Amino acid sequence: MHAASNAVWIAKAAGHRKAKAMVTVKASQKIFTDSEVASLTGICVDHLRNFAKSRHLGFIARAAERAGLQADQWLFTISDLMVLVTLFPRCTH
Repeated sequence: MHAASNAVWIAKAAGHRKAKAMVTVKASQKIFTDSEVASLTGICVDHLRNFAKSRHLGFIARAAERAGLQADQWLFTISDLMVLVTLFPRCTH
């Protein structure tokens, strides 16, 4: 039930946007990876990361890989997701 109310809230935040701006997520999910956000919003990962950097959205989590190197993983909150859905159009490429 909460997932549906989250979807409506995101759609109302978009206001002027068409119904395609609506995104449905589980109410229990608080953090989203960049790949999850990309699949939910239709924004490619490159554009998503560039937009997030320029608008100070999301945050970077550093995780050690098997090789011992640091890898950057962008994480987003539900608030970040609402901003992205409202302001950034789906990628067409």
